[in-house]
Amino acid sequence: MSAESEGVTLPASYQGDAAPVRSTAGRHLRRDWLIFASLMGLGLALPIGQGGFTLYLGCIVAFHAIAALGLQVMVGLAGQLSLGHAAFVGIGAYASILLEKRLGLPFPVACLGAVAAATGAGLLMAQLIRLSGVYFKIATFGFGVIVHQILTNWVPLTGGTAGIRGVPPIGVGGFQVTTRLELFLVEMAVLALVYAALLRLTHGRIGRAFRALGQDEVAARSVGIRTDRYRVAAITIGCAIAGLGGSFMPHVFRFVSPESFTWHESLLFLIMITVGGLGSLPGAVIGATLLVVLPEYLRDFAQYKMLAYGVLLIAALAVMPRGIAGQAARAMNAVERLRRVGSRP
Repeated sequence: MSAESEGVTLPASYQGDAAPVRSTAGRHLRRDWLIFASLMGLGLALPIGQGGFTLYLGCIVAFHAIAALGLQVMVGLAGQLSLGHAAFVGIGAYASILLEKRLGLPFPVACLGAVAAATGAGLLMAQLIRLSGVYFKIATFGFGVIVHQILTNWVPLTGGTAGIRGVPPIGVGGFQVTTRLELFLVEMAVLALVYAALLRLTHGRIGRAFRALGQDEVAARSVGIRTDRYRVAAITIGCAIAGLGGSFMPHVFRFVSPESFTWHESLLFLIMITVGGLGSLPGAVIGATLLVVLPEYLRDFAQYKMLAYGVLLIAALAVMPRGIAGQAARAMNAVERLRRVGSRP
């Protein structure tokens, strides 16, 4: 629901980056679908073609990209900065593996349980919107710390710092995912579904309301958008998607522990969407790919990883304020304008 459906017409500046005016909405949607198809095709071709370690990296990238898409909804679209996103990835990971190991549930059911658990936690954190400005951001950091402490200290359930090992293979009906290639294909299928669903959402009324909220909450409220409702919706959707991504993590690493869900990981997700491009779905996928793949090929400098992340973030903000995807979109728009000028009689 948007201000338009509530009897209020949004100004052109609050129609969203993807559809600033209705006459261009269709073209932008087609372009985004083309980018989506290109990313999925490239993401499938490279790991499958090379196999081995590249395929393993592809599995890691896939669940990080799903979780990053969730944070993009919260931060890039709706402007609700969260400093505890890794906590919801952890909730999804633990909920999924516990439902599989302790209750013997099949992975699809456990995956839904992971999404439900992360959604519930997201709704709980969304109550913090009563805090304004920097206080909300600090509270999300505190929420992430609380979740990490629960995962660390609830030893009978989570295994504490020792974590949980002996992860069973993913089972779908009578079929079991036993190879890395099969796991990668399942992850990519889920990533494609999430991406496609969010692509439709961002080009719809809800997406335009999210963008208006992210650009200027006071102005959005002044034109009739129920900002509190949309803030809760954005936070809940983002956390649910993070839980979905987290449900694959134990199956990729064959192990899960609380140390994978510290504030460092939350910071990493923020860097992913910032470097890739805030507000851009392709940017979330591009950022996740870059921030997962690059450190793996620079293992000799692992002790400088956080330093490198900081330098990369500052450089991206200084040189490419709209991120990699934003720069690419600007270049595509420039080419399109030149083509139109050249086609005029």
